[in-house]
Order: sequence, then structure tokens, then C-alpha cells
Amino acid sequence: MNLDKKESIESHLVDIIINKLLSKMKMDFSIRINRLSAILELLNKGYDLSTPNLVERLGVSKKIIQSDFKDYILPLFVDDKIYYNYSSKTYKAKNNFLTKTLFSSDELAIIAILKNKSKDKYSDVDLSPKVDSLFLKFEDELTNKLYQTSSIEKIDNFKNEIIQIKNAIESKSIIKCFYNKKNREIYPLKILNLEGFWYLIIFEPIDNKIKTFHLNTIKDIEVLHSNFRFDEEKINSFENAISAYYKPENEPILVQLFLDKEVSRYVMRKPLNKSQRVLKIYDDESCDIELMITDYMEIIPTIQRYLPFIGVIEPDKLKSKVKENIDLYLKRFE
Repeated sequence: MNLDKKESIESHLVDIIINKLLSKMKMDFSIRINRLSAILELLNKGYDLSTPNLVERLGVSKKIIQSDFKDYILPLFVDDKIYYNYSSKTYKAKNNFLTKTLFSSDELAIIAILKNKSKDKYSDVDLSPKVDSLFLKFEDELTNKLYQTSSIEKIDNFKNEIIQIKNAIESKSIIKCFYNKKNREIYPLKILNLEGFWYLIIFEPIDNKIKTFHLNTIKDIEVLHSNFRFDEEKINSFENAISAYYKPENEPILVQLFLDKEVSRYVMRKPLNKSQRVLKIYDDESCDIELMITDYMEIIPTIQRYLPFIGVIEPDKLKSKVKENIDLYLKRFE
């Protein structure tokens, strides 16, 4: 097969793929926000886009497509993440550029339109630079302070990884990474803060297991163009996780606890998990609560943190495990 024929076949296959992607979006591309969002999605997936092809696929004029890029898309980025390649006469983007920002393609389309409107002849003279500055500041604030509070693990050393993973979760994209001395290919399911530390809940196809990775030690992340599907109920079940010991595949364990008034006010204000319910409130404001866990170690660190103002009512096995830990402590340090 000669080179020209091979390139023609590859180009035809790319056209088919792009057409399928656009048809899945089910958008009215005569509306600018839809059109900008679709173009940004295609560029993010690594496709080179020419004006004639976009005119044909999106059903708008050449002048409109040229305006979409010149007046809306290209001004979004000052670092040439998206650029025009004069040799191929196509618009290109740096691979997976959306993973480097906290914004989705829809949100970037909105920003592009607002930035453009700020340059309108009817706008205040100094509005445009102020809008540009505001959006840069907004993204910088999100990037540097995402989810941060003084009592939570700081993300300064892995904020870029969080941004990449967050976008992969939203697009349901498979990622490659290095974790625990292994190269892995995983489905990123959910980012959670458990007991002050940041974790990524993942599914690893190689052994068909859901796992909990500490975010700070996930390295060399590459967001792939391949997508995954996963049971949303299992993902949502992690809202009940108290700690990284949460095991969604385990049978739920019913736990009842007594909380002294010294502790009850905090646990009533911030439940241990969503399954928590109050069984009884005593006159002195202490109470009995009930909740579901999946592993004893999921709740044991919390119980031990609040000793002696908390007690296990049931199950007996949990009561015994806490007692064993107390006995071991007394034996070592008494």
C-alpha cells in the first residue's frame, strides 16, 4: 500500500470517528456555546481540525468557524495550548490540555463567550483586562487551594495530579500511573478525603478489584483516550466511607455506639457517615447512635480517638477488638 493511499484511509477513519463523536453529543451546533464546547472536546482528544471539515460537520459558515477560533478559542490560552499549524492548515492542541485545567469544555466555552463580550464596543473601556485578570486569578485560586483547610492534608505537592484525575473522573477516562512500585492501568472512580488524607478510589481491571490509593503517592499520570463504564451505585456507596478501610464488596455490619455528651455534639453536627441515625438521646445530651460499616478497622480508629467518651454497644466482636487494643496499649506503656 503506497503512502498516499494509507494516509487517505487513516484520514477517512478519523472522519468517521469524529462524526460519531459529534453525533453522540446531540447538540445544536448553530448555538455558539455548543459549537465551542464540541471543538474543545475534539481538540482535547488529539484531533487536528481544519476549517473546511468543521464547516461540513457543524453545518455553519467558514466565517463563523474562523471567528470561533480567532475571537473565542485562541484567546482562552496565553501559552499556545491551542494553535494553528500552517503546514497542515489545521488547528491543533497539546495532548489532553483539559487535564491541565479545572474547567470542563462547557465551562471554557462559557468563559470564552464572556471574555469576548467584555471586549464589546459597548463594554466599559477597562473591562476586558479586568475580566482576563479575574479568570486567571480564579483558576489560580482553584488550583492552589482546591479542597484545602487547615485540618486536611495539603495538596501543594500533588495538585496537578488532582486536576488530571478530577478531569479523568468526569470524562470517565482510563489512566496509566505509577503507584506502590508498579505501573498500573486503572479506572479512577472518586476522590475522597478520609480522616484528613486524600485518596483516589479506583478499579483495577487486572485483578478485578476496587482499591483505595493515597493520592500523594500516585505518580506519572497519563490520561488515555479510552473510556470506562462502572456501576454508579458502587461509586456512590463510598459516600458512606469513614476511613480508607471501607470495603464495598463486604457485607454491611450494623454498629451501635454510646456517645457521651462530650462527643455527641460533634458527631450529631458532623455524622460519621450517611447511614448514621440517632437511637436515643439522654437527659444529659449523651446519646446512642447506629450506623453501617464494612470493616471493623473502618470505625476502630474513630472509637479509639474519642475514648473514654465513647462505647461500643454492639456487636460484641467490635467491642472485643477495641478492648484488645486497649489491653495491648496498657501492656506496652503502663
